[in-house]
Amino acid sequence: MIGTAVLVALWLVLGLMERKGQNIGGIIAKAIRQPLLLGLSTSLYLGWLGRQIANNVEWLDGSNALKLSATITILAVTWAVSRLGHAVMETRRFERWLQMDDPKDRAMAISFIGRIYTILILLIGASALMLTFGVPATALAALGGGAGVGLAFGTQNISQNFFSGFMLFFNRPFKEGDWISTDGMEGTVENIGWYHTRLRTFERRPMYIPNAVFATNSIVNPGQMYNRRILANIGLRYEDIPAMDAITKQVRELLKNHNAIDNDQIILVHFNAWESSSLNLQVYCFTKTTNWQDYLDIQQEIFLEIAKIVKANNADFAFDCTTLYPAPNLKPEQLFPSA
Repeated sequence: MIGTAVLVALWLVLGLMERKGQNIGGIIAKAIRQPLLLGLSTSLYLGWLGRQIANNVEWLDGSNALKLSATITILAVTWAVSRLGHAVMETRRFERWLQMDDPKDRAMAISFIGRIYTILILLIGASALMLTFGVPATALAALGGGAGVGLAFGTQNISQNFFSGFMLFFNRPFKEGDWISTDGMEGTVENIGWYHTRLRTFERRPMYIPNAVFATNSIVNPGQMYNRRILANIGLRYEDIPAMDAITKQVRELLKNHNAIDNDQIILVHFNAWESSSLNLQVYCFTKTTNWQDYLDIQQEIFLEIAKIVKANNADFAFDCTTLYPAPNLKPEQLFPSA
């Protein structure tokens, strides 16, 4: 009767708290009400039923009913505490406590903390169950230590990937949504998990990379760059040497006055090489945007403006060709003898 009264009181109190909505009391009640009421009512009923059976059947031990009741109670409390922790992590107060402005960083941190929290709660619940069934605390500690050593040797690769996941969280070389490349693999980060990280390639295919790869290979994160570089080598004709100085100055002025080019970065426009069929004009600058499509639009616009400058100076672009100069006094029939 006492257990039933406590259960009814708990049901009433949690119901009243849940009606308060999104304040802390309502959040707590909503998280723990279902597991506690379901688990405790089941525990009370099975405990009572087990004792009744034990009283009427001589060979049954009443302690088994008590263990069953305790087991269900532990499972219910573990479930409730797990739900409570995750509910708290979803509140704005917890987000403010993290002090992370970037929503992606914040989501990654909450996901990571939630996983650690779940593992700890499950370990505590499992330990409580083992103690309930009479496993000594010293034996439990020895078992945990031995199991840890065995798992470390038997699952070395898994452990390496797991701890590499920790490294990714604390060092944060990239976050979900970043475009990265490593060890010949490239794509947009969709999910950073315990064992692997999922990328979405530019062909829209999912790619699963073990986290250990990031611990042993360099990571390029273009998603965190501040500018995009324009680098072009433009070939002009050899007969355009007189116009080369004017062309370089005008192209340099074009880049300095272009509102999409970052003047805080280096801007280079130089005649820098004698190629076999052309004079090489190198153009080197950085756009303010890092957006791929905007970058291509800006680069195209600049290339077309450079083409106008070249044409305005009566110059032209070179193409690979070979010029033959016949020897003096060479007659055509010597080059093309008749059959």
